Amino acid sequence: MQYLYRIHRKAKPALLLLVVVAIILGSSFIEKSLIKDMNTSVSSIYKDRLIPASELFHLNDLMYNKRLILEKYLEQPSPENTLPTEQQLAIYTSQIHSLIQKFETTYLVDEENKTFQEFKENMNRYNTLEKKLLTHTDLATSAPASEKEIAGVFTQIHQKLVALSDIQVKVGEELVNSSEAANGSARILSNLQIAIVLIITLVIQQALLMDSNPLIPKNLKNFRLN
Repeated sequence: MQYLYRIHRKAKPALLLLVVVAIILGSSFIEKSLIKDMNTSVSSIYKDRLIPASELFHLNDLMYNKRLILEKYLEQPSPENTLPTEQQLAIYTSQIHSLIQKFETTYLVDEENKTFQEFKENMNRYNTLEKKLLTHTDLATSAPASEKEIAGVFTQIHQKLVALSDIQVKVGEELVNSSEAANGSARILSNLQIAIVLIITLVIQQALLMDSNPLIPKNLKNFRLN
């Protein structure tokens, strides 16, 4: 019986230690998951929001340059000016195409993807009209209608870029809020983990002190352990 009593006396502190270890491991796993989510949000803010936002601004700037070059050509259209104008526009078109390809590699929400597809359709239409105005032989009759249409398409392109920028801001704010929420949860969990460990440690220490205290009657110890 004395042997069983010693096992019984040592089993409770050991069980409490196991509880402490389980709590530490479980809370550490949850905390790492929260930190991972927070790091993912921060990384996405930079790669999928900040960089694309600057690229959208650059796209808008390139489109205005294309527009100015075309308008300058249409003021004095001539076969001599066609080739230099085409070469200038080809440079901007190539830069825009590269930015569009880079933008496509980022994560796009549904609303963003839809707007971006509409932007690309407008860009294709704009390039088609641009080429038509540069290569058409009878600008006197074709230019007014084409210029009006291309001006409308240019406005749509600008609107789509503004819409994409607004979406960037909205999704970026959501990612920031998500990151702050994960950070707050991680802090709460860390503080809770420390509090639980301290409480259980004090309980274990008290149990060990009571078991080793010679002034406590043996029957009281047995009563506490039962």
